[in-house]
Amino acid sequence: MLKKLRAKFPRRSVAYARARALVSRHPLPPGDLVRLDVIEKNDRTFLLRRATEVGPIFKAIAWDEFWVCIVGLELGRRLLREHADALRPVTLKLEPLFPKGFLRQMQGEDHRRYRKALQRAIRGEDLAANRRGLDAIAADALARYATQPRAAEDSAADLIRTLNAIASGMLIQIFFGAQFGTPQFERVLAGYHRLGPYGLVWNLGPQQHAAFAEIRDFLLAEFGGAATSHPPGAEASILGQLVREGTLDATLLGNLIYMVEMGRYDTYSLFRWLVKYAADHPTLLDAIAHEDASKVPPTGRRSLAEAFVIETLRMDQSERLIRVAQRDLVFEGWLIPKHATVRICLWEPHKSPATFPEPFRFDPARFLAEKDPGADQFAPFGLDAHQCPFGDLAIGLSVIFLRALARAYVPASLGDGLPVKGAFHWEPASRFGVKLEPRPPIT
Repeated sequence: MLKKLRAKFPRRSVAYARARALVSRHPLPPGDLVRLDVIEKNDRTFLLRRATEVGPIFKAIAWDEFWVCIVGLELGRRLLREHADALRPVTLKLEPLFPKGFLRQMQGEDHRRYRKALQRAIRGEDLAANRRGLDAIAADALARYATQPRAAEDSAADLIRTLNAIASGMLIQIFFGAQFGTPQFERVLAGYHRLGPYGLVWNLGPQQHAAFAEIRDFLLAEFGGAATSHPPGAEASILGQLVREGTLDATLLGNLIYMVEMGRYDTYSLFRWLVKYAADHPTLLDAIAHEDASKVPPTGRRSLAEAFVIETLRMDQSERLIRVAQRDLVFEGWLIPKHATVRICLWEPHKSPATFPEPFRFDPARFLAEKDPGADQFAPFGLDAHQCPFGDLAIGLSVIFLRALARAYVPASLGDGLPVKGAFHWEPASRFGVKLEPRPPIT
């Protein structure tokens, strides 16, 4: 019977999902089969309303394929826990470049072993040791943006290029130890420009294979040998720690290279939202400019800069987890058929008025309280075993960027509008750009 289904219907189609339901005798989730990929572009709150109307688990269509949406962090966590072996993350297929592929798609012992090695290599003291170089990366790029003459209509594209340069540079330094301004730094940066010159390349071609090999071989030659041969500063990096522990192999190095490749787009997208909220809330940015970064907040409290970053994540950058069912699953009485795409929603639970009063108002003070929302209310970096291990690092880099912006400039919007659905994230309006006015000296 199942062989006949596969032959008759495309595996990820609605017809295939309905046929699987007939075989399994469990119903598909409720809801009309709306075109999610179309309707969401014009209505960002659609899934919130749909969950209220039909329940937190419902079906939809996206890109002509059958989808199941889960709204609720506790539900999403339970689904991942109960069916961990049957829900495969959707990500780049990197096995042609290095053994075992991307960490986020590994399962079982491989996932546990490589994740633990990576978590050990991410150290808060490395962020502090690199602080001067990371500050310089942000300050240099912002100064060039601020002083370059341009027409207002060019500011949006120039801002994206500037933030991409900052994000790429920061990640190259903290991951690999290549110090800003050195030949090693420029060589690795040039390799990434070849790897993805116009954005993240999903389907790898000859150019990506060649650029990856170039970056890999250079990193091994410059940073992967005996400790005495490393350039200055290389020890205070994730790669340096893996080399020191003796855990670096082809899989871990490949993961590091592609974590930077994916991370630089995620990071500059977050920086873009930070600039947007900074321009919209000049009083908050002024307070951050006068905040003494050298003073450690009391235990359990955050700086305003860190709260600003976390509120930005809540508002816009944390959106969803995507999985594909590897077999038929029954969850909460509903069938999730094999090959269905499962969307575990993060943005929508972060807009719960029960946890976040006036949830669509930007208010960093939410995260200045002594007690944070629980994991079932706020999960900006994913859920459980596949939660992003770089969450704290992403916040730390964002705080460095935000403080560099606040100390030197007062951003003023040159173009604005409603958020738009980009290739990977919701983004500020396509024409959003800023003019960076010098901030008066801080006394």
